[in-house]
Amino acid sequence: MNRHLVELQIEKADRAIVAEDFETLMDIYTDNAVLVVMPGVNAVGKAQILEAFKKIAVYFKNGLQVKQNGLEILESGNTALVLAKTIVSGPNYPETERKATYVFEKSPNGEWLCSIDNSYGHDIIGANA
Repeated sequence: MNRHLVELQIEKADRAIVAEDFETLMDIYTDNAVLVVMPGVNAVGKAQILEAFKKIAVYFKNGLQVKQNGLEILESGNTALVLAKTIVSGPNYPETERKATYVFEKSPNGEWLCSIDNSYGHDIIGANA
């Protein structure tokens, strides 16, 4: 069975996060992407996302682990919505499953890039209330 290119990008991103390979990680995002750092706090654009991931690495004592425990990709034209069960853990953070939501856009050269990275999913609702 052929795997969706978005799934392969997510795997690449997860490996880059764990390895703290931020250069590879930034190549997976659109220039104006949004990363939900935590409910109520977003990083917008590659520069802010890069800084956020560097701070996240320190918070997790350079031991962040990220993997997917199932995902569904809904594709329409050049847009893909990903609903995922994302497992996050680290030295100071027990393994936690998040119901994540990601949005990918297909670039003109056919590469899928992440435009919205929300590992918290619906948990962000009401965060700014």
